Amino acid sequence: MSDFPYPGLRPFRRDETDIFFGREEHTDRLIDKLGKTRFLAVTGASGCGKSSLVRTGLVPALEMGFLSTAGPLWKIAEMRPGNRPMLNLATAISSALAPDDTKQGEITLPDAELIELRAAILRRGPLGVKEILDTTPIPDGSNLLILVDQFEEIFRYVQQGGVDEADAFVDLLLESSRQTSHSIYIVITMRSDFLGDCSHFEQLPAAINEGQFLTPRLTRDQIRSAIEGPAGVFGGQH
Repeated sequence: MSDFPYPGLRPFRRDETDIFFGREEHTDRLIDKLGKTRFLAVTGASGCGKSSLVRTGLVPALEMGFLSTAGPLWKIAEMRPGNRPMLNLATAISSALAPDDTKQGEITLPDAELIELRAAILRRGPLGVKEILDTTPIPDGSNLLILVDQFEEIFRYVQQGGVDEADAFVDLLLESSRQTSHSIYIVITMRSDFLGDCSHFEQLPAAINEGQFLTPRLTRDQIRSAIEGPAGVFGGQH
């Protein structure tokens, strides 16, 4: 159970589903669209709740088996592009594929070497994620979700001179979502004012047009649920 009913100004965490209310309808729509496209772009204005909706709404719903065509077994690779998107993706995938009884986030020297190796595989071409799963398979019936939060960082990386790696990174995400030999799903969150920048990448606009979810404002009833729901969890009354 969460320690407090409201997280304040920060986004919700994945373990705060008990206080996450008001976005149930939106979560259902995300699941439906992800099941159809395998590539989902959750967009909206800064601070509208995109990351919370994905991290605390969509991801737990997937792990509860609400995407019936995929089942409840998921490996979650969560990342931000930053100024080293391939290395960050390799780190996220390595964390997701790590055995459950290891401490994730504490990278020892062998782990660092493995991450560098996987980053090199990813840089080789758009089938990099598939190649990693070919050599480190996930359990039967499992799915890999790559969650790229604050995707707009990739555009700043392009401006800083990282054009080639940014192009390769986007191609890698798109090609991974098309794989049939492995169950790979891609979700990105992005500020809607960066939609025009997507035209820098040849295949990205079409993918976003097909898989975009523009985060709606909460209705009056949804706002009431978002306020009263967490309060009720902590014994509050209205």
